[in-house]
Amino acid sequence: MPSILEDPSTRNPPPKAHTDAAPTLTARKTTLPKSSSAPMTLYPITGGPQTVPKDLIKFLHEEFSAEILRGGTYPMEQPMALDQFADYWFGTFTALAILDDEGEGLREGRNWESVCMGTFYIKPNYPGRCSHICNAGFLTTTAARGKGVGQAMGEAYLEFAPRLGYTYSVFNLVFANNPASIRIWEKLGFSVIGRVPKAARLANSEDLVDALIFGRELGN
Repeated sequence: MPSILEDPSTRNPPPKAHTDAAPTLTARKTTLPKSSSAPMTLYPITGGPQTVPKDLIKFLHEEFSAEILRGGTYPMEQPMALDQFADYWFGTFTALAILDDEGEGLREGRNWESVCMGTFYIKPNYPGRCSHICNAGFLTTTAARGKGVGQAMGEAYLEFAPRLGYTYSVFNLVFANNPASIRIWEKLGFSVIGRVPKAARLANSEDLVDALIFGRELGN
C-alpha cells in the first residue's frame, strides 16, 4: 500500500505537539486477519535510524529499492542510497510492523525477511503554520503481501497520527491504477479531495496515470 509523496531531499520540521508526544507512544499489538491470527506488534521509532537494527534498515532499503524499480507505485525513478533512505524513512517518526510470536521484538540479527511485515512514517505535509497536517509513507514487505498488513498499518496510523498532534491527513499521490491502496483508504474513512490528471509515467501503464489526493480528519 505505498503512498510516498514528497521530495526526499527536503523535510518539513514537525510541530511541537509531535516532538512532545512522540517519546510517549508505546507499541501497538494487533493480529493479522488473513494469516491465522498471527500476532504482530507495531513499534514506534522516535529516535532516528541509530535506534533501529542496522540489518533491519538494510533489509527495508532493499525492499524499498525493489518497489521503486518496479515502477508502479512510487514517483521516484531511482533508489536512494542506504544512508539517504535511513534518514528519509526514520528521520521524523516511523512505525515497524513485526511478527512477535516469539517475543524477540527488534533484536539485531532476526530473520527480517520472515518477521518484518512492513513500515510507515508520519511527517508534516506542509511547513510552519500548516504543519499540523500530516502525510505518511507505507511499505508492505514481500513476505507480507495478501495478509492484511496494509490495513493493520493504516489502522495504526489513524491511532498514532492524532496522538502526535496532527488534525488532518493528506496523501498527495495515490495512483488511480492502484486499487489495493484505494480500497484500504476508502475503508478507513478517507475520501478523494482532488485529482491530478496524467500525473505519472508508470511502468505498469502505457498511458499517463492520474493521481488521487486522499484526505481525512484525524481523531474522529
